[in-house]
Amino acid sequence: MPKSPTEELTKSSEKRERSSSRSSTHAPLHFAVHKPGCHFESCCGVCNLFPGVILIAFGQVLVGSILLTLILTHGKQYDEMHQTPVTQFMSIASGAVLSGVIGAGLLLIVVALTENCRAMVVYLLVAAMVWMSIMSLAVTKVGRSCNRFKDAAKIKDEQHRLVNLACVSGLFTFLGAAVYFFSFVVVFSFYHFRYVRRAILLHEAECE
Repeated sequence: MPKSPTEELTKSSEKRERSSSRSSTHAPLHFAVHKPGCHFESCCGVCNLFPGVILIAFGQVLVGSILLTLILTHGKQYDEMHQTPVTQFMSIASGAVLSGVIGAGLLLIVVALTENCRAMVVYLLVAAMVWMSIMSLAVTKVGRSCNRFKDAAKIKDEQHRLVNLACVSGLFTFLGAAVYFFSFVVVFSFYHFRYVRRAILLHEAECE
């Protein structure tokens, strides 16, 4: 028996109401910014951050390599500046952090070229640990410099210059941590708005 147009309209409206109620109760936080109707590759500028991610990856490798080379070639002066010539603590810690930055940059290049979601998650974890290491190193540098400034009246001119350089080194490390955090946010936004949105839309298409 053919259905009347009224029955079809009633059923379609009920389906829309059920789908809207399900989407309102279980709507992903992602759709608070991106509506389900827009295409995931062109809905906004955040989805097109691929060139920026590549630039960030090569920038991390380049800057990390330059700074690591400087640490390796001037490690003795660097430790004397931070008053750790015997233990070589500051040069070793800085070299380890810079090696982490280079490794994270290389991993990001691989992730960006292969578009592997699991590798992206690994990169985000590694980058978070590298950022915390940079912050810890900056706090250590500035803290040691501030302690040495307490005896500024007893410090000779050459030692006072070294204290100033150590303080500037700590401040630049803080600046590097801020820049690294910004790059981390950019990469995380790219991961979320491209891969997570793609998974959500594919899942919705399968359900329909």
